[in-house]
Amino acid sequence: MPPESDMPPAAPTAVERLDELIQMFEQHPDPLVQERLFELLQCVDIIHRTGLRRLLDLLQIAGLHPRALQEPDIRLLLDLYDLREGGERERADAVLDLVRPYIESHGGRLEVAEARAGVVKVRLSGACQGCRGSEATLSHVIEQTLRDSLPDFVRMEALESAPPSSGGFIPLTSLIAPGSGPLEPAEHTTLDWHTALHSVDVPEGEVRGVQVEGEPVLIAHIGGEFYGFLNACPEDSQPLDAGRVEGETLECPWHGCRFDLRSGRRLGADASGLIVAPIAVEAGEVRVGVLTGASA
Repeated sequence: MPPESDMPPAAPTAVERLDELIQMFEQHPDPLVQERLFELLQCVDIIHRTGLRRLLDLLQIAGLHPRALQEPDIRLLLDLYDLREGGERERADAVLDLVRPYIESHGGRLEVAEARAGVVKVRLSGACQGCRGSEATLSHVIEQTLRDSLPDFVRMEALESAPPSSGGFIPLTSLIAPGSGPLEPAEHTTLDWHTALHSVDVPEGEVRGVQVEGEPVLIAHIGGEFYGFLNACPEDSQPLDAGRVEGETLECPWHGCRFDLRSGRRLGADASGLIVAPIAVEAGEVRVGVLTGASA
């Protein structure tokens, strides 16, 4: 078996060139070209990752897995798709770094227990444990982050739910925007739920702007699910409820920037997305979770 240093340079060179090409297209002035590139890479990722997982399973059954890992080209391919031992869990864990400040800001702790074949098992503990907002927090913040960032994501399984604390009001503007920097976590905080409107007030494929505890909130009804965001464009805080909805995308009526209404991610630009507000639907009421808490 030739040592790794004797590996032909073709594969590593191709990887470097691939990175260069991706960066070049990410800077393309046409947002549609950027979106199509992202879609192309997602399709390739899903096809290759699915086949490689099945191949690894067959190698394990045949007892050839250790031998295969001795091949530099095979190790390189597995590293590219995070399929080495523990790689998928590390990949999901890195993605959830985006939402950890949000969870920690009301006393919770988020851990990836396991990730395999697109199924991510997470454990939520701390101040969130047992509170009514846990399910919405998981579904509309953590799960959407995984779905948006992992092309092969299948589902999320919550191993623990989470008991509330109490305290003073923390505004929705303290929540986290996709891609933004970390927040300073508050002590003894939890989610306080407020009815914003009735589910029938937001038809499928539309958005509505409401006020919740003095904060402007945007409610979206997409694919049978409800999503909430701070009703403010990241550019200058102008309201977005008059924007045009196309499928799962909202176009800002002031600047033309576009956002994914499932995750809040800004499309076609490396810039801040919408600030996520936790949403729960109970007995036909759409409720918004607002952080509450005070220092001990």
